[in-house]
Amino acid sequence: MEKGLSKEHSTISAMFNSIAGKYDLLNHLLSLGIDKGWRRKLVKSLKRSSSKVVLDLACGTGDLTIALYKEGFTVTGADLSINMLEIARHKSEKIAKEGHPLPSYIECSAESLPFEDSSFDAVTISFGIRNFQNRDTALQEILRVLKSNGRLAILEFATPRNFLWRVLYNTYFSVILPIIGRIISKDARAYRYLPESVKEFPQYETFCKEIEKQGFKNINFKPLTGGVAVLYFAEKLG
Repeated sequence: MEKGLSKEHSTISAMFNSIAGKYDLLNHLLSLGIDKGWRRKLVKSLKRSSSKVVLDLACGTGDLTIALYKEGFTVTGADLSINMLEIARHKSEKIAKEGHPLPSYIECSAESLPFEDSSFDAVTISFGIRNFQNRDTALQEILRVLKSNGRLAILEFATPRNFLWRVLYNTYFSVILPIIGRIISKDARAYRYLPESVKEFPQYETFCKEIEKQGFKNINFKPLTGGVAVLYFAEKLG
């Protein structure tokens, strides 16, 4: 766990419970809608594989869960925040497809997944793994619930390597974003936490090594939008 930021389950769930009602509005506003394109790239990558049954961890209000559902995947969303899950369920009910079961949602920690071994073809995480209290334990749990040759796909923020992108990014994330977040959500803490948590999170090759250490293979990453976000891939072999 990174030093300086509390990743206790109770702290994280309380923070996201408090902003759940404004979360979708702020997400799309603060990313200028680009986050939808990032999620589409993740979904597209899984469509090219044999993945059918997916666990979407730290699913929040269900944006990625629903995007996967719309493309024909059987999806389970999991999160610590009860309020976020309630919004995800409500959003899912609005897009029900006949003959295809709606996503199921469960409140749980990524470090202790209530699923049998080898339950899923793929596990996805979008903008949530940096909030995990113990990433090593979570990655071990993900490996356990993945089927042989299953895939892990992680979408997470990063600090751009390009100097110009980095200056723009730091100004936006550290100055503008917390102000807008505070005004709309009335919770200054959550939007101060975001840039701080991104800065402390291991990125690019460093994070790939962390994933590899827990037993994953064929690990690679793809920077998106100048490196503001990164899409990481890994596989469970054998």
